[in-house]
Amino acid sequence: MRYCLTLLIYAMLMALPLKANNMTSTHAPLSISLQCLGNAGCVYQRKPIDVLVTISNEGSRNIGFPLDYLRKSGPIVKFIDTDTGAVTYARRGLANPALKTQFTTIAPGTSISMEIDVHPTDIETFRIEKVDISVEVILKGNIRIDGEAELQDYQGGAKIRIFEKDE
Repeated sequence: MRYCLTLLIYAMLMALPLKANNMTSTHAPLSISLQCLGNAGCVYQRKPIDVLVTISNEGSRNIGFPLDYLRKSGPIVKFIDTDTGAVTYARRGLANPALKTQFTTIAPGTSISMEIDVHPTDIETFRIEKVDISVEVILKGNIRIDGEAELQDYQGGAKIRIFEKDE
């Protein structure tokens, strides 16, 4: 019975899309998506997982985004245990605050991206028997729309699931 249940759960997990679900964002037509690089299905193998964070402009106006700042400081990364609901956050790096006002322009219909590493030390926090977590990447800060002097608050994110296969 336990073997059948394990197979059922595994089949359901394999049916999940490889790209993350977009979450809502505020004040901008930006879309955030996540994708595990070189790791079909985001399977945990006790080594770092490279995740591509893509920020797409789905609107009709240019958007200035503080990409260099986020590359230095890292986004907010939230780990959620699927079984228990326990939550923890990855440590962020330090970045020069002046980078918050240096914007990379995202033209309408285009995207920019950055890579982040999800480290085993963050993932192993939740290990009981097998790893099964959601990783939420949150991008938060000021953006500039169409070169306007007034900056807009922005927050958006996406989730992706990382799990460990039966051996």
